[in-house]
Amino acid sequence: MIDFGDVQIFEGVTTYPAILTLRKGDSGDGGQLRFLAVTDKAPEDIGREFARRSTSMPRARLGKGSWQFEDDALAALRAKITGGRKALGEVYGAPLYGIKTGLNEAFVIDRATRDRLVGADPKSADLLKPFLRGENIKRWRIESDDLFLINTPRGQVDIEAYPAVRDWLLRSKDALEKRATKQGWWELQQAQLAYQPFFSKRRFVWPDISPEARVAWDDSSSFLDCTAFFVATDDEWPVAFLNSSLAWFFWRTLTPDVRGGFARLKAQFVSQTPLPELTPPVAAALQTLATEATAHATKRRHIITEAGRRILDLAPPDRRKLTRKLEAWHDLDFTAFRAEVKATFKTEIPLRERGEWEAYLSENAAEVHRLSAEIAAAEREIDAIVYRLFELTPEEIALLESAIAGQH
Repeated sequence: MIDFGDVQIFEGVTTYPAILTLRKGDSGDGGQLRFLAVTDKAPEDIGREFARRSTSMPRARLGKGSWQFEDDALAALRAKITGGRKALGEVYGAPLYGIKTGLNEAFVIDRATRDRLVGADPKSADLLKPFLRGENIKRWRIESDDLFLINTPRGQVDIEAYPAVRDWLLRSKDALEKRATKQGWWELQQAQLAYQPFFSKRRFVWPDISPEARVAWDDSSSFLDCTAFFVATDDEWPVAFLNSSLAWFFWRTLTPDVRGGFARLKAQFVSQTPLPELTPPVAAALQTLATEATAHATKRRHIITEAGRRILDLAPPDRRKLTRKLEAWHDLDFTAFRAEVKATFKTEIPLRERGEWEAYLSENAAEVHRLSAEIAAAEREIDAIVYRLFELTPEEIALLESAIAGQH
């Protein structure tokens, strides 16, 4: 078995290929198979690479569920983590997911549009709900785009009673009528009506696709897009646990890869996450660390965003977006920052303003780095607590951390 993961073999086409070779008859190898995971680029000589780097594992590990190709050490570690523990789905119930509109361009609006609709007809406010997408969920924090959902579940709304919303949706009537499912042209495709009462509850949330553990606490009562999952609960400690290295290790052994090292964190995978047994003091400690990390991450984002808005003051009127380098202004020294401003905006920072800009950026960059260090410290403490809860040895911790770093 050769698994190429998300290493792209065919130019211009995104694929996830694998090579599986089978032979009928007695293998004579004691029920073993050999596998090779290609993680960097396709080798020039696959046969030689397979002979040099492939690993053996018992065929008996291939069950009816998803197949896990891993060596004995990783298999033993995963078995220890899962053994005898309740899964998240057993404790909290199956994770829920958000709404599928069928046409976001019609049903998802910005604040300016929301305010215009309410100004034209105050009753419109009854249908307009704060809205979060999976991409708004980051590690420890929510980054809202200030969007709103036109909430028109099937059979629940007389659209003629909301003329401003009706007129807005009429602009997209042709496209709305072409959707695959059967509902009124003004109605959401999958409104998740049964789930909607849970949107107003306290919860932890995560996106469906992510390059890292991105779990955040959310009590905003926002409606969610179908690219976001959530568990409604008053327990906040799972936010810390699910952002731990151990949880990410478990997810990476279970979930399918997506191009670029992203993982699909669908409900059926996250619901299998083994939960530790913990005492109230340990739960409180994890909750405190999660709260601290959330506060630091939120403050850091605020500083970065506010500085970004100020940097745009240097831009020409038609330029309203920063380059990646300028978005990461806190990682640039002032000379590099000036050079990027000149290259991007085709202008220099005025001489009389340079001292003020340098002081402003230096002070705020120092605070960003301080907050990053505080978050990292909280995450290390969370990992230490979680490792103790699962009784991992130093050797097992090293194996786990090398695995999630792609070094095993």
